[in-house]
Amino acid sequence: MLHSRSRRLGAALCCLAVASCAAPGRGTNDLYLGAAGAWQTSYGAMAHRGIELASEEINQQGGVDGRLVRVSFRDDQADGGMAADVARSFVDDPQIVGVIGHLSSTAMVAAARVYDGRMPVLSPSATSPDLSGVSRWLFRLSPSDSVTGRRLGVFARTQLRRTRVGVIYDNSTNGRGLVEPFLDGLGIAPAALEPIDPTGDRIDVNVASIARQKPDLIFAVGTVSGPRVLTALRAHGIAVPVIAGDGWSGIENGMTVHDVMIALPFSSGEDRPDARRFVAAFRARYHVDPDAYAALSYDATLAMARAASAGTSRDGTRAALAALRDTRGYATGAVRFSRTGDPLGRSMHLLRIDGATRTFGVIQ
Repeated sequence: MLHSRSRRLGAALCCLAVASCAAPGRGTNDLYLGAAGAWQTSYGAMAHRGIELASEEINQQGGVDGRLVRVSFRDDQADGGMAADVARSFVDDPQIVGVIGHLSSTAMVAAARVYDGRMPVLSPSATSPDLSGVSRWLFRLSPSDSVTGRRLGVFARTQLRRTRVGVIYDNSTNGRGLVEPFLDGLGIAPAALEPIDPTGDRIDVNVASIARQKPDLIFAVGTVSGPRVLTALRAHGIAVPVIAGDGWSGIENGMTVHDVMIALPFSSGEDRPDARRFVAAFRARYHVDPDAYAALSYDATLAMARAASAGTSRDGTRAALAALRDTRGYATGAVRFSRTGDPLGRSMHLLRIDGATRTFGVIQ
């Protein structure tokens, strides 16, 4: 899912965003928000569109309680050091009362200490378990990997009833953060457990080791390595179902995919009225289907704008986010948070891809 776009594209997106969302003639009553992400990546470009669409819709409707939304976009390149610098620039800007971002866990973990006590921040997509409760000023819309991983493990054991599960995952903090709770939820020893280099080196060796154990299910975690892992699995005769983390989102673009289930916080095939309205608006504006990054970033913008309008200050915005119990128009469902800043009441979704067939289901 994290396929890179050129830096030129990222810079162009940022310039367009500033021109459209922070144009001259801003009123003193406007709401000023920051947005931080790796805009030059494919997932960042989709998130950028979600933020842009939400702010455009809010302003076309006269703003939030009559206050127009102005968003300043800054690129953190998914790098911890750059994310901390971006966070400091937002904290030092007295007009900004809240930040949408950061998109990646690496960036959000690094920036969290800068925002703590100074600026409310709402991440659409950071999932690291290390973020739970790290700051009263940090909120997120995506559940922690510790929650998602465990629920997938329970699903594999109790609903799929698989007993010989092969696990292959990027040997990184993010990869381990999803695999460890999966194994806890699975409750049985895996038939094979293969950590791989996130660059994809030696994948054939890892997959050959899994094939010798004759698994009846594969659990896969990765981003860049996803297509290579799936290709190797099928080439080694492993035709069993695959459950994958959201890093495999969009893997069907450019390759044939059969019997793969991907855990996602959102799919453009959802049937809820608010989801359908968002998908239609996104297609009309950008001529492509929105992904989870677009939907979550759209919702984060709505939530932050509403909280900022209610709170009127940084501390007030933080308090308003903490108290939010909002169901109005969100693409991914109602927004509310636990004491640790994690989302409450969100279902897990599985997108099953089998050739041209797409089936979207919910795991309660």
